[in-house]
Amino acid sequence: MTVAFTAVFGMANASAAQWCGYALYTSNGANWQNHFVSFNTQNPNAVQAVSETLPAIWAATCLDGYVWFVTNTRSLCKAPFNEETQTVGDYETIVPALEQYNLYIDMSYNPIDGMMYYLCQDSQYNSYLKRSNLATPSEVEVVGSFNVRMWTLAINNQGQAYGVAYEGGNLYEIDLNNAATTLVGPTGKEVWYTQSMAFDLDTGELYWAQFATTNDHGLYQVNTETGTVTLLGEIGQGTQLAGLFMVPQPTPPQPEVIDEIYVEGFTEPAWGAHPDFDLEVAADAHYSIDAIDWLWSDGTSNGSLAEEDVFNNEEYSYFMMLTISPEEGYCFTDETMVYYDGDASPLAQGYVIALGKFLASTINYYVTDPTIGISEQTLSSVTLWPNPVVNFLYLDVTDGTSVSVFDMTGRLVRQERYEGKINVGDLASGIYAIKANGVTERFVKE
Repeated sequence: MTVAFTAVFGMANASAAQWCGYALYTSNGANWQNHFVSFNTQNPNAVQAVSETLPAIWAATCLDGYVWFVTNTRSLCKAPFNEETQTVGDYETIVPALEQYNLYIDMSYNPIDGMMYYLCQDSQYNSYLKRSNLATPSEVEVVGSFNVRMWTLAINNQGQAYGVAYEGGNLYEIDLNNAATTLVGPTGKEVWYTQSMAFDLDTGELYWAQFATTNDHGLYQVNTETGTVTLLGEIGQGTQLAGLFMVPQPTPPQPEVIDEIYVEGFTEPAWGAHPDFDLEVAADAHYSIDAIDWLWSDGTSNGSLAEEDVFNNEEYSYFMMLTISPEEGYCFTDETMVYYDGDASPLAQGYVIALGKFLASTINYYVTDPTIGISEQTLSSVTLWPNPVVNFLYLDVTDGTSVSVFDMTGRLVRQERYEGKINVGDLASGIYAIKANGVTERFVKE
């Protein structure tokens, strides 16, 4: 009978991004008009105000912890964005009036050249692309005029710019050097009133807050290869949204890595007795033992060891399953070393991942029936190498020895006569038991 000790550790997961925009108008009397509001792509209709009342704004974006925006009187302003509370603070005016005779209807920052780009229109509805260096924001440069009536502007992390034109609702790629446009394709949506576009800077996906009529509006995801759009939902019960931008999320604290795990109170099982171990970890350890379970296997079937069962079957392999969880703010890695009563686990570096958990095969104990004259831990050992193994496993046994390989559920996966080596290359990655000459050892298949 072989007893193996297996430790199981848990893993974690992550969250989604948020969006902000300026509620220029709401048709239902909602109390977030003239505020910045936030929402997410899963339910854009559920919005909440994240600023105090502000003057009318057409263009906005977020950069380096500040929301930059241009009012309808052409004032360039910025307000701090609090990542912890996800709110916009009091604003200050940077440039009282960027220039005359133009309406700034969208803006986006280009991380490639470090310039802020503006989409502008004059009183004749001609569209222009302009830019400025935020170190000298009042010095606005005209890049060029559009050959279409452009209505939105968005720039991604690679410096690629896109916009939707008023006529036809077509998506265009925009050359930031001269405002030249290249048709991508039709969105299939009308473009009236308030519009705004922005990229999710994490995923690279393009989003469009579109508003044409009270029956034609919402948040869309835009395919930059074809121009086709996918409706994600209405924004805030008919809100006309300007200045769409991605909301920076608070950086979650990185968990502290636990390099070593210590478990005390593990003793050799006794033949004919029920396994009864008083396992514990140190009082100041940042992990805990959640469960201890015993399993048995006879090579073809397996099951749980009931409370009244004892170690009394020479043909069984017994497995101890110990579940260990880290405290909040801590984590294990595949390099975490495991120690039992001061001894490092032989396969502490041989971790595999299965079902989202770390599995580590550790100490082997050999227990035999004392009535047949063999005392505990006197069975001959079998040396195997390499461990972990990729293709061929070698044993220090004579050729012709019967060898059986079992997976961790106790299922027999290979049985053959040893002839210099065992080919395990076709086995799935994981931990296995190999039995030869009445002795069972464990190996890791990479």
